[in-house]
Amino acid sequence: MLTDEQSDRMEWVQSALNRYEGPLTRYAARITGDLDLARDVVQDTFVRLCRENDSKVRDKLGEWLFTVCRNRALDVRRKERRMQVISETDIENRPSQDVSPSVEVERQEASNDVLRLLEALPANQQEVVRLKFQNGLSYKEISRVTNLTVTNVGFLIHTALKTLRQRFKAETKLVPEGGLP
Repeated sequence: MLTDEQSDRMEWVQSALNRYEGPLTRYAARITGDLDLARDVVQDTFVRLCRENDSKVRDKLGEWLFTVCRNRALDVRRKERRMQVISETDIENRPSQDVSPSVEVERQEASNDVLRLLEALPANQQEVVRLKFQNGLSYKEISRVTNLTVTNVGFLIHTALKTLRQRFKAETKLVPEGGLP
């Protein structure tokens, strides 16, 4: 029979798993280049969470999980000595929305364009942009995860967004209004 404390802890870990497993897997897959390795990294991250004193991480759970995941993924990547880009279809496996197919196709094309442009950015800019916009971390949390200063995080995000805007605008000017003939 579980004590109330053990039961509360199990619920807390399960809640963390439900909230962070997907984002951590995508994040680790970006670093390792391999979805199976990313899943192993995330599993190891949650094993470490189970061993950790929850009072030490409860107030900064997301930040702690992303930091542990990042460090483990970097270790795995170094060990494997390879970096592969996982296809966006594997990473962004979204359920269908209640929108018309043509709108969904347009959104997907625009998203693919932005992700393709994002891939051309330096790795440090890609990482902070993904932590900010795909995982919802604050500049301070990103700073702690990446060991960069908050100012540097802000600069990298600003530079990345400015570059993405310029490149996206330049690409859309190349296509005549109304699409291709």
